[in-house]
Amino acid sequence: MKISEREMILLVLLIGTILFGGTWYYIDSKLPEYKNKRIEIERLEAQLRLDQRRISMQKNWMNTLNSLQKDLQVFDIKQKSVSPQLMQTIKNISTKHGIRITRNQPYAEKPTGDLFEMGINCTWQGDLPSIIGFLTELQQKGVQYDVRTLNISPEGKKSGQMKGNMVIHCAYIKISKDAE
Repeated sequence: MKISEREMILLVLLIGTILFGGTWYYIDSKLPEYKNKRIEIERLEAQLRLDQRRISMQKNWMNTLNSLQKDLQVFDIKQKSVSPQLMQTIKNISTKHGIRITRNQPYAEKPTGDLFEMGINCTWQGDLPSIIGFLTELQQKGVQYDVRTLNISPEGKKSGQMKGNMVIHCAYIKISKDAE
């Protein structure tokens, strides 16, 4: 049996069409997976660029952290409570500016490594220039003191005096005095 030239061409076209169709079917079935992988690769590349920027900024962050920590008060880690010293410092600043603190109540300290933070709720009385001077001095202390809550109300009609309460968050460091 002899295959004619015409039949040979048709046979080659048929085999080519079947191969092309099979290839098309295979690629079409893998296309969604390929698109998902491409999206995942782009997301990971973006995350990698972001992480590399963060790593390069770490030196700046460490320098900033070290410069801010130089301004913090340092206490011995063995010291049971630092709230009396912190409350006395706040009272000294308030007395200097004419603010009368009638009540102090410290909250529990929150540790983060060597860095600690303690909130102190202060009830006070004074006039507007005094409270402005007090708050200005606290602000100038840098990261040592942060007033996060401040409530002010007039103490009496036409007296010019005010009263209120505020929560002052104090940041400090506790280290072993033996390590110095």
